[in-house]
Amino acid sequence: MEYRKLAIVGEVGAGKTQLVKTLSEISPLETEAESTIDIGKKYTTVGIDYGRISLSSDTALGLYGVPGQSRYSFLWNFVNTSLWGLLILLKYGETPDYDNLDELLTFFAPHEQRTTCVVAVTHCEDAGDGGMTALNSEIQALLEHHKIVAPIIQIDPRDKNSAMSILHIFNAINQYAA
Repeated sequence: MEYRKLAIVGEVGAGKTQLVKTLSEISPLETEAESTIDIGKKYTTVGIDYGRISLSSDTALGLYGVPGQSRYSFLWNFVNTSLWGLLILLKYGETPDYDNLDELLTFFAPHEQRTTCVVAVTHCEDAGDGGMTALNSEIQALLEHHKIVAPIIQIDPRDKNSAMSILHIFNAINQYAA
């Protein structure tokens, strides 16, 4: 059995835990804990959420959801080896922490590690075209600064088809790059 890893990183409330739950074929290991500060929701990811899905009869994909805040960067080391893909989740409606995103891109260095990277924006059901265009432009500028070519897509981590579309994108890019 071949085993691959997908790192799912993102800011608070972006949908990391939900995405692992939606995609996983096993009962996922969740590491959410009650937040001690007001972050707009009761629970937040404080460790590595883990799930698994079969990509084929002989290939499994480990789903590793990790907090995107730099104070959890010690967890990034655990997942940043032999990645099949790096998925960065951003929550629409809040100004992304571009300094933290820059730190994530520097740490994971997908362009140097030759890791396929996808940026997915969540919570964008009510987003207007102008808002998404502006956000995409800002993200694209940061990706270009790191010499990263990555699609920027919109997803709903609660929806199985939307979540699966991410895996199809990673698979297509990885097959093209092989």
